[in-house]
Amino acid sequence: MLPALRARGFPVLEFEHSNGDPGAGTVFHVTREAEHVPGADLATNDPAAASRLATRLGQIVRRLEGIDADAIPGSARWNREPSQWWRPQHRALIADRRWPAGARQWAGRILERLDSPPTGFGGWYGEMLIKSDGSFAMIDWTTAGASWIGEQAAGGMEVLAGFGEDHKVDLVRHFLRGYAPDGLEPAKLEELRLWSVHGILGWAMLHPATPDEIRVATNSVHRRESSDDPAEWF
Repeated sequence: MLPALRARGFPVLEFEHSNGDPGAGTVFHVTREAEHVPGADLATNDPAAASRLATRLGQIVRRLEGIDADAIPGSARWNREPSQWWRPQHRALIADRRWPAGARQWAGRILERLDSPPTGFGGWYGEMLIKSDGSFAMIDWTTAGASWIGEQAAGGMEVLAGFGEDHKVDLVRHFLRGYAPDGLEPAKLEELRLWSVHGILGWAMLHPATPDEIRVATNSVHRRESSDDPAEWF
């Protein structure tokens, strides 16, 4: 999958060696070593480079969403095991009455979306190797293939928000300029909101949530409900 994405101009690592045939047993590859600057350091030391990174990432995610997963050889589909892809976490949340009704309603909506046919491509888990000039390679494609519009973008915004409290609003807005250069249509805004909420609730339920984790997650969901500006969600 990665060489196929690289051939299409996506910034993924270059293979130096691979054992090739997935049917031959354990698949492995060796990639070229790359320098790395933490995103928070880039945003602090070179805000212009961080802004270029954010805009470029938005453009790339927009392109990824337009890929037909069947056109990428070797891509595994998110929905290859429908019973496992985040469904247990959201069902457990609905059954846990410690969560407020609003959170349980979101979990139900997310389950409905998971049962709908995905129409885009995704699978990147948000990790990057970043150079000091703001260029980057997207890594950690743990699973990839068919995904839903907005799912990948919500993850990208979350990553950029992690670059630091002082930079997150600006970086998310630069991302949106690349992702939706003509502005977010209402339907796409709602998809971003849904997948951003999914990221909060799904990760919170990877283990039995504590009361404090429920409180923090609920507050994060409220922020996404109360604003139509994704830069204000984080």
